[in-house]
Amino acid sequence: MTESGELWDWSYGDGAKSRLKSPTYIYKKPGEYDISLMVDSNKNYVRTKKITVYDTIPSIYIKEEKVQYYQKVTFNALVYNPYGYEVDYQWSFSPNANSEDIVDGTSSASSLKVFFNQTEVEETANLMLTVGDSIYRISKTFFVEDYPARSMVMAQKNGKILRKRMYVNGFEQSNETAYQSGKHPFTIQVQSNKLYVFDAGTHVGALKADIADKAGDGSIRKIDFETGEEIEIINNSTVGAEYGFYNGFSDGTNIYWTDFSNFIYKTPDNNTILGNFEWKGSSDAQTEVPYYFVTTNRLGYVGKGMNDDQLNAGIWKYDDVFFWAKGGLGKGIYKFTQSDILDQNADDTTPSPALGSMLTDYSIRSFTIDAVNSKIYFSVTAPTESIGFWVAKLDGSGAERIDDAPMGNPIEYITGIVIDYITDKVYWSYIAPETYDENYFQENPTHRSGVKSVHLSKHNYTDKKIQYFAPDVEVWGISMDESAK
Repeated sequence: MTESGELWDWSYGDGAKSRLKSPTYIYKKPGEYDISLMVDSNKNYVRTKKITVYDTIPSIYIKEEKVQYYQKVTFNALVYNPYGYEVDYQWSFSPNANSEDIVDGTSSASSLKVFFNQTEVEETANLMLTVGDSIYRISKTFFVEDYPARSMVMAQKNGKILRKRMYVNGFEQSNETAYQSGKHPFTIQVQSNKLYVFDAGTHVGALKADIADKAGDGSIRKIDFETGEEIEIINNSTVGAEYGFYNGFSDGTNIYWTDFSNFIYKTPDNNTILGNFEWKGSSDAQTEVPYYFVTTNRLGYVGKGMNDDQLNAGIWKYDDVFFWAKGGLGKGIYKFTQSDILDQNADDTTPSPALGSMLTDYSIRSFTIDAVNSKIYFSVTAPTESIGFWVAKLDGSGAERIDDAPMGNPIEYITGIVIDYITDKVYWSYIAPETYDENYFQENPTHRSGVKSVHLSKHNYTDKKIQYFAPDVEVWGISMDESAK
């Protein structure tokens, strides 16, 4: 580099340094090291060279500083072989090790990339190394550290909120959190490290007759994942089951939710506790409650596809447009803006909102919007020949069925749908009818309970190769949690 530097700043790659012009340094451990020399204070003259330090006895070298859950690390053998003898490698790992080069726990590769699918455990890499006529048996023990990742959160049927973390190299098992799912949490949403649980209560149904004269015990809960604090925003314990919380979402400013059939409500998303839900005795009187947003009677769709006692099958807000889905005795998705909400009840002469309705051939159970690809994914409970999981263009045209899995109870059929742009997939929850046995599932492997997925539809291409993200779990609402945990 130079013979007349203003300084001699050596770095040996293991934390040691020197200011001598021609130092001598002895490494204590074999491995690969980057030696650098800087000879001016402006850092203009810097050179780096990688060296490999061998021991006379072979050793296992892990390139990365840490071995972390589902993260690839590189295993090498450092072999002093000055005479160029033939070298044979026989690695062995525990069943937790995964690599393209590992078959039945062993590998003959000289170097291999491995990740481990168990965390907070001690692992050992074993190597039988043959160098010419010499045989060495060496091992290296290390600890697999946890690695936070984004995840899917799922509301387990009759159980806990589940979490399943998602990694580039694979997905971990579903794990229970400390939080109860509730009775029928058909919709959940994770936003800004908060979980919103919309629980319809014990008594639910796709028809009003299913819940007539039944007591309510549903609620909306908000759980802070960072602090563990859980608050109940509102409950319907003093009124009937028809006032349960069938659908909902937060847009960061307001929390929106629906009852069984006729109303959408909203309240500021500021942790205000509303307590017991109030029913004022009639639809007209109910418009006076502070959390009223809209009722079927005050949109121009009433009598034109939208009517009382139709199952509320989902609500969403996209680009300042509200989408309101109907199932049970109803069909279709109805679009409107805030300005379409009337001050008085509509009648036959009231014009429909200009945005119109779509998918009116189908009784919807749930839906979600893929804004990037201008698609809408939805589940259908009627007519019988159309039961399944579907995708269409955002205007409702070009509908295609992706999954024809059979339906048991309509109210429990594919209630959770979520889009994930990182994996480029849509996921949906499915609970199989209890009447099917193992023989049926052997013949119809994609009809098992679980969370399924396909790649997102693009333009005129629709992926129908169903894969299981979370097999054999029974869950209702699902949501992505983008915060690494």
